Amino acid sequence: MVHVLVRPQRFRTLAIGTAAIAAAALFAAAGPSVESASAGTCPNASSKPGKIGQKEARHAVVCVVNARRQLHGKGSVDAEAGLQKAAARHSRRMVRRNCFSHQCPGEKDLGKRVSSTSYLPCGCSWGVGENIGWGKKGQGTPKQIVKAWMNSSGHRRVLLDGGFEHIGIGAVWGSPYGSSKRVGTYTATFGFKSG
Repeated sequence: MVHVLVRPQRFRTLAIGTAAIAAAALFAAAGPSVESASAGTCPNASSKPGKIGQKEARHAVVCVVNARRQLHGKGSVDAEAGLQKAAARHSRRMVRRNCFSHQCPGEKDLGKRVSSTSYLPCGCSWGVGENIGWGKKGQGTPKQIVKAWMNSSGHRRVLLDGGFEHIGIGAVWGSPYGSSKRVGTYTATFGFKSG
């Protein structure tokens, strides 16, 4: 079973302040796939945690996410260093702190985590969204994690949001509920900036 948690969060930064538009959390266990995207062209998409490096896993998740987005007529998202940094820090924190949440104890919320990277501040309109998930062995592959997100309405909404242009992936071998190299814990942080 793959475990996933979503937090769609959008901000618009204006000259006079910031307004939060939406912040919600949803827990769901992934069921069988309702669709299939061609991830066959994504290297390492079916590789189990610990059998590939975390860098290869990050690239595979981005590739599978873009395959799903293209299947649904959405533009690709480009890997972005600031979002990558925020996502990687969060995945590591979840594993180290035995916490499966969008905000672990002592941690900044999603907006502040992204604001502390090179992605923001920008003096522009911006938005972010985040999906997290973890799975053991074959359920912890990049392809299965994205499949689980697609099978949950909240995660799917974030993943297929046509407004998002950038992505950062955090992939860590270990579980938020005890260490194991055969478990993958993932954070996908999506973003856009304009103006």
